[in-house]
Amino acid sequence: MSAVLAFSAQADEKSIQHLKIADVTSVEDARKIFIEKTSEIRSKRDLDAAELQEIHVITYTLEKSVEYFALNLIGDKKKLAEDIAVVVENIHINSERNRKEETRKYLNQYFVMADTFIKGF
Repeated sequence: MSAVLAFSAQADEKSIQHLKIADVTSVEDARKIFIEKTSEIRSKRDLDAAELQEIHVITYTLEKSVEYFALNLIGDKKKLAEDIAVVVENIHINSERNRKEETRKYLNQYFVMADTFIKGF
């Protein structure tokens, strides 16, 4: 998967670097990405500014994995993937804005949901 950097400026915030990530096209890739990115995020303990920015970048790829599941699964798995997508977006936004405590809150929710989701693989 290749990532192309794109830049976007918002009127009320400083310029923020955004990534364009290729769509996930198979359940195998989605599963691999989900497990790897969850592990990467789980390794972040301090949630200082540097780690929050690393988490922010990781969420771009994680979002693509979760999106694949939300679009391609059915039933309870689909619902869980959709719920995870909301939490991942909250992690993305809060880590981007260096909101340590909010990010931690959503990470805690995410890890519980992700562990349940992974057990179903």
